[in-house]
Amino acid sequence: MAYAIMRINKCKMGAVGRLEKHHEREKEKYKSNPDIDLSQSHNNFHLKTPTGSYRSMILQRIEEVGCKVRKDSVVMQDSICTASPEFFEGKSLQDISVFFRMAYRFYAKTFGEENILSAVVHLDEKSPHMHVCFVPITKDGRLSSKSIIGGPSGLVKLQDLFYEHMVYHFPDIKRGIPKRISHRE
Repeated sequence: MAYAIMRINKCKMGAVGRLEKHHEREKEKYKSNPDIDLSQSHNNFHLKTPTGSYRSMILQRIEEVGCKVRKDSVVMQDSICTASPEFFEGKSLQDISVFFRMAYRFYAKTFGEENILSAVVHLDEKSPHMHVCFVPITKDGRLSSKSIIGGPSGLVKLQDLFYEHMVYHFPDIKRGIPKRISHRE
């Protein structure tokens, strides 16, 4: 049974550079993640290519909207989406690409394409996955992770919506049991 998977983490400005180096494969070695096979990194592809550094793009987006920013503001959401490994077994690169293009549509519609900094699909690890980084700007022009994600219960709702979007295109995908019900660690 294959599951749709989406996780989202808050990022303050101090974490942005580290994440960019990982997502954009700017490091020479990845000691903390031995699953990365750099000889396969040429297979990775962007659905949205960054136009500058994540930091400069964040600052530019915040300036465009005119948001107020505190020192401790969450300035970026770092999301990963994938499916359980068995979903990708036997799938062609084209099939994998279609899966992530459909997932990207969800992100663009839900969070605003104008707020997305980068969407990169990694095929150089054990299981294909996509990292999507976006600035959490509300429709009324505020920088607010809480308003965009809505805390833990809001994230569960987003995961439900992501599943509904993906199962429409991939009927063999299932929704995992939320942690609050399964009580897994």
